[in-house]
Amino acid sequence: MKTDGLKLGFGCMHLPLTDPADTTAIDMAELTRMVDMFLERGFTYFDVASTYHDGHCEPAIRRTLVERYPRESYTLTDKLPTLLVESPEHQERIFAEQLERCGVEYFDRYLVHCATRAFYDRAEELGSFEFVRRMKHEGKVRLTGFSYHDSPELLDEILTEYPFVDFVQLQISYVDWELTPIQAQRCYETARRHGKSVVAMCPQKGGLLVEVPHAVERMFRAARPDDTPSMWALRFAASLHGVTTVLSGMSSLADMESNTALMRDFRPMDDAEREIAAKAAGMIVHAEPIQCTACGYCVPTCPEDIRIPSYLLLYNADNEAGHVEFAARLHAYESQAEGHGRASSCIECRNCEAACPQHIRIVDWLKRVTEVFETDTKAALSI
Repeated sequence: MKTDGLKLGFGCMHLPLTDPADTTAIDMAELTRMVDMFLERGFTYFDVASTYHDGHCEPAIRRTLVERYPRESYTLTDKLPTLLVESPEHQERIFAEQLERCGVEYFDRYLVHCATRAFYDRAEELGSFEFVRRMKHEGKVRLTGFSYHDSPELLDEILTEYPFVDFVQLQISYVDWELTPIQAQRCYETARRHGKSVVAMCPQKGGLLVEVPHAVERMFRAARPDDTPSMWALRFAASLHGVTTVLSGMSSLADMESNTALMRDFRPMDDAEREIAAKAAGMIVHAEPIQCTACGYCVPTCPEDIRIPSYLLLYNADNEAGHVEFAARLHAYESQAEGHGRASSCIECRNCEAACPQHIRIVDWLKRVTEVFETDTKAALSI
């Protein structure tokens, strides 16, 4: 059976690093091996962005992919960074720079980054949808779309206003299907009602569905002994009718090997497996009450320089562990806070919440983080 080259997408937000503390230190040797394996196993879809790895993602893909393989052998997707655009004319310069950094003359797919209402309002001011439409007419883009993390009502509004877009990129995971503010099922149904194909992003929810609670993993293993939690997440999204591509942010050759093996011999979920995934979703939301994917969109908006994702994930870890080995997490919190704002530094401007694709009530959770990691009573537990 011939592999569907678009079914699995190589999401390039979290490439392998030689230094985990430096997002620009991309491990080019490891990335080269990953690119080679991805293509050798019949997959072609690469998803990049100017903002990934602080601007180093596109040049890395140019060196490991574009300069080593024929242009027709891969599908390259890039995005217009809406909130970084200063004027309608600036879009032209950004697009030209993206083509140059990637080393290509056209993008197979190009998206308006339209994650939330704030992004969409900015795209409207700039005329971004008409801009990408023009790039398609000029032959510099083959297919147009937009990435999205907001309500089904706003999605319906956008697709009604701009029916010419070819596809929509939506966050879809078994946890987000019904139980979180993402409303993945309703957004998916809205896109399909408008006749749009869907690219599924965040099927593993930024890694939250890779390291799942032990009870969830045991349940998965009982049903499919050879499948990892990551595989369950990918299969859920890929099983949906109309989902042409599932993006996976692979950070190692091991990730690449397991994901391509699964998707090369893909079998959709049956009803019993979907019921297991739904049960797992409830267990995960209970164990990890803050559904943060550590995308980092909130960080640059914070006037107090609070390391928001790190603090929220530490809170989740403490909640799941029931305060066991709290000292290690307290040490991690203090290390993260060194030179940055503490959770208690929050001034409740809520800029972070406006930027959050997960619609997390960050201000409220930072108060909980403060209670856990900055109170004398809790600190005493670490002694």
